Amino acid sequence: MKELLDKLVLVADQKSRSFIENMIRNERFHYVSLHHNKPLIRSIWDLSEAIYTKKLVVVEYRKEGSEESVIRKLKPVGIVFSEYYFYLIAFLTEYEFSFPTIYRIDRIVRYELSDERFKLDYATRFEEGQFRKRVQFMHPGELMKITFRYWGSSLQAILDRLPTAEVVGNDGQAFIIEAEVYGRGIKMWLLSQAQYLEVIKPEEFREEMRETIEKMLENYR
Repeated sequence: MKELLDKLVLVADQKSRSFIENMIRNERFHYVSLHHNKPLIRSIWDLSEAIYTKKLVVVEYRKEGSEESVIRKLKPVGIVFSEYYFYLIAFLTEYEFSFPTIYRIDRIVRYELSDERFKLDYATRFEEGQFRKRVQFMHPGELMKITFRYWGSSLQAILDRLPTAEVVGNDGQAFIIEAEVYGRGIKMWLLSQAQYLEVIKPEEFREEMRETIEKMLENYR
């Protein structure tokens, strides 16, 4: 990173270099590396090649806190950076899920690009941009539509955080918002809005939110 920053500064004209260096000096000094401390450039390059050439990939993957690894044969379709980490987005070859699985690249113990290739229907091809709009905290799961009431201080912040969100009404006290999301990662963000938000639909997700809040309340009794 330091080498890259130095090269970028050298691209600037002489008059701007000292200004740019002063602007980034504090960030350089206080930068803290991620705890996994694992070089990822080679892995990202190889996996990107597999995505581009549509080659199957066999990975050995170890979840956080687990001492054992699992072997998975994957159809890699995208790489996404989110919340400090790089993720491989892929479909399992042994299951026909309508949604992809997510693997943190630094947790891939080893990988091997196969000579075997896979096909994707162009009409239903994976698009990282569309996926990113609908996933929160990189938690996988089925695509679902949620509806919630919001009466906090910044509607704009809600719409910016959830690119698929749309205001569909106002009941006089709160905005009614609908959004398409993948998986249950959205729950973590909804809970961060404290008492200024209420999930309306789907009913089972509303109940899941209620149960989670009750469990949280138990921690403070």
